[in-house]
Amino acid sequence: MKAMLPLTFIVIIFSTIVLSSGCQKKTAATNPKSQSETELRDNTKPLQAADLIGYDGTKLRKSVDRIREANDKHHQEAEKMVETGPDQ
Repeated sequence: MKAMLPLTFIVIIFSTIVLSSGCQKKTAATNPKSQSETELRDNTKPLQAADLIGYDGTKLRKSVDRIREANDKHHQEAEKMVETGPDQ
């Protein structure tokens, strides 16, 4: 029973972070080029709260930032490929 309380607490915090990230501005999703790097990092600031439950929040935030940057880069490359057409 004691193990369920911390697990429940982690699930509640994680779901709150996920739900709050879904409440961001819609313009950010429609035009990702308008966001600066600092705006992207501000979106991951709540992840540092993981320090409160025993995780390294700074490391977690940096990891998510790297993943988001790689994802944005991949999307930009995909858009370029769509614009130029497939190589034949």
